[in-house]
Amino acid sequence: MSTTFGRQGAAFILSPEEIERFHRDGYITLRQVMTDDELSGIEELFDRFIRGEVPGMGKDFCDMSGPYDRKFEEFSLVNAVLPRTYRPELCGNLYELRTASIARQLLGDTATLDYDQFLAKRPAKPDAVFTMHQDLGYWPTGTPEPLTATCSLALDDADAENGCLVVIPGSQKQGLRPHRPLMGEDRSKSHILSAEVMPDDDVVELPLKRGDITVHDELIVHGSGGNTSPDRWRRTYIVAYRSAACVAHERAIGFTHSHNDTINWETHLGALNG
Repeated sequence: MSTTFGRQGAAFILSPEEIERFHRDGYITLRQVMTDDELSGIEELFDRFIRGEVPGMGKDFCDMSGPYDRKFEEFSLVNAVLPRTYRPELCGNLYELRTASIARQLLGDTATLDYDQFLAKRPAKPDAVFTMHQDLGYWPTGTPEPLTATCSLALDDADAENGCLVVIPGSQKQGLRPHRPLMGEDRSKSHILSAEVMPDDDVVELPLKRGDITVHDELIVHGSGGNTSPDRWRRTYIVAYRSAACVAHERAIGFTHSHNDTINWETHLGALNG
């Protein structure tokens, strides 16, 4: 019996080749995971966050290309972390259901939603750069089963002009690179970290059409350029999945992916391991 790949109700079925490619290259691109009609049900709430209309977020609402104290009117890369925490009606939406099915195929049956994020690059903002990094550089490194499937949905067509995702295929096999705060000696002024890019790194662009997604793991080096389009946004809806054991460990040490977290989890891990 032949298997149908792609959208199937609330699921999205991967081919064996796509699963193999994810584990080999550290990422995959999947086309039309969401239809235009399905996106319209998400878009209105997404844009409320991006317009700064959801109160009480603290540092979870910031410019991901600039300092925390940058005024909203000056944001280039609008960042809303953990939107489902602030608007629980997002929980269980169709995009979550489809990506959960993808994550289970890639990570196993215990794959659990770890965090979500809304990002939007405003038009004519060449400084809306997401510096090259590995996601694990932002997270505790002592977690069990750290493999991650981070799903990034294009709400707008994304290309080099408006700052699409770029990756270094296979870089996840080289381990965690050194990361440094981009602004100042620590991360008190900005959340941004930057990893070193080597001269021989092969940087590949991942253009998307609206409704497409990329899925990448926790160690692939990736980032994106600024938005030089005079009139086009680049809006992205991210949901990331890790094993239930990994998520439980994160929460046990007080790590939630919120920029408002106050626990020094590196010190806490040292105490747990010492």
